[in-house]
Amino acid sequence: MRDAPWDAELLLRHVLGWSRADVIARGAEPLAAAAAERLAALVARRAARVPLQHLTGGQAFWRHEFAVSPAVLIPRPETELLVERALDLLAPTAAATVVDVGTGSGCIALSIAAERAQARVIGIDLSAVALDMARLNARRLALEPRVEWREGDLLGPVVDLTGQLDLVVSNPPYVDAGDPLEPEVRDHEPALALFPPGEGLSVYRRLWPQAAAALRPGGWALVEVGAGQAGEVAALAAAAGLDEVATFADLQGIPRVVQARRPR
Repeated sequence: MRDAPWDAELLLRHVLGWSRADVIARGAEPLAAAAAERLAALVARRAARVPLQHLTGGQAFWRHEFAVSPAVLIPRPETELLVERALDLLAPTAAATVVDVGTGSGCIALSIAAERAQARVIGIDLSAVALDMARLNARRLALEPRVEWREGDLLGPVVDLTGQLDLVVSNPPYVDAGDPLEPEVRDHEPALALFPPGEGLSVYRRLWPQAAAALRPGGWALVEVGAGQAGEVAALAAAAGLDEVATFADLQGIPRVVQARRPR
């Protein structure tokens, strides 16, 4: 593994509760026997390709540290683009209604809620276990009263809000079952969050028409897409009756977010 030295340092810091500065200042100190044993066990699991985040229990995303487990997708840096675009579309004082579809750890919903105090944010997931992790993160970030969690498929759980949503945001499953994946992803992250039923665009084919109905006139929808999918996903948005369709690239230059609006 190319990042093995960095991973080993992060595991050391996790075991000892040290900062990077502590490692620099005290790295030559001998480890207590119990700490050395615990570190060796974690290093062995990491060598077996267990994700680092599952060993430390957390992942930084946007401005916060989120608890993660094998029940949820580990937040990725590229997904921060969804949060960035959402905040650009939401005025700081707007009392907007925002729905995060496939919320997982809650990292998108909670990041938006933390930045937009007047917004009503709802996180939806098919997995009850994932929603438990989202609730845990809401408690950790003192955002419990700000976000509502609903279990179900796509926008079905907010049918009571049809035509009233200001923003729908989603990082849906879009990985094709035949795509090569690192063992950390293939063997340890939830298939429900990675692989759509059927072909890679199947969730978008269902989500765009639902969003077109659920949004208020002038409301926006944002979705993350895989590499090479942006053009087809944008075409599906237009076919669903949405307009002002645009794509946005991540820091690697890969078109990563498709944005569309319900006509006014």
